[in-house]
Amino acid sequence: MFRSVRGLGAAFSVLVALTALSDLIMAGWVWRVHGVLEDYLDDRIGEAELDRTLSATNLFDLGNAALYLATGVVFVVWTWRVRANADLVAPDAHRHARHWAVWGWLPIISFWIPRRVLADVWEVSAPSAERGRDRAEVNWWWGLFIAYQVIDRIADRMLARSETADGFASGAAMLVVVALLSVAAATPAVLVVRRISAWQSSPGFVAPPEVVSPTSVGLAPVDVPRPSVLPVTPPSHDPRWQRPEE
Repeated sequence: MFRSVRGLGAAFSVLVALTALSDLIMAGWVWRVHGVLEDYLDDRIGEAELDRTLSATNLFDLGNAALYLATGVVFVVWTWRVRANADLVAPDAHRHARHWAVWGWLPIISFWIPRRVLADVWEVSAPSAERGRDRAEVNWWWGLFIAYQVIDRIADRMLARSETADGFASGAAMLVVVALLSVAAATPAVLVVRRISAWQSSPGFVAPPEVVSPTSVGLAPVDVPRPSVLPVTPPSHDPRWQRPEE
């Protein structure tokens, strides 16, 4: 059964943009924490102000993580739906079964399985005029996303293990790189999601164009002409069709 993906695609586009913005804000805030830490070490502020700054940092970090999680959940659900829709067109054109759209995000295998799933959906969903089109958007999204994940882990460890202001500054500088990668990865991600959603929402994706409602109307039942039924003439010799004698 075909299921619309436009709503999920729009929700993901908004959430991934907010996530990138949150990463930028977090990178700027960490430099603010660095300044407060230097003031504390130089005895220009007290421990109470440092604690307030660290508490606010924890709140920012929690909100950022929640936003990232929401974005990931929406993306996985969207991937599951576009993968299911693609099965209606070419069920044998995929390298991985449908459940890998979810389980492919497990550790280690998440470095290549999600990209393969999405690349296959891209190929199946593309209209015939664009079949075989270069998957540059998919490749750019995946490469930048993997770089974002790796550098983010490194930055977190640097910040957690820093024992001096200079060490904290190195972690903060790495977090700026993470924020820039977040913005860079969000751009092709939105392009990929919007393009596949548009392809799968176009008339004729899973049925001939003449039985699919127009795009302006959306998914709606369409009256398909039925074969006319010829009237049946009762046989003259059948007594059940003869009028009773008067």
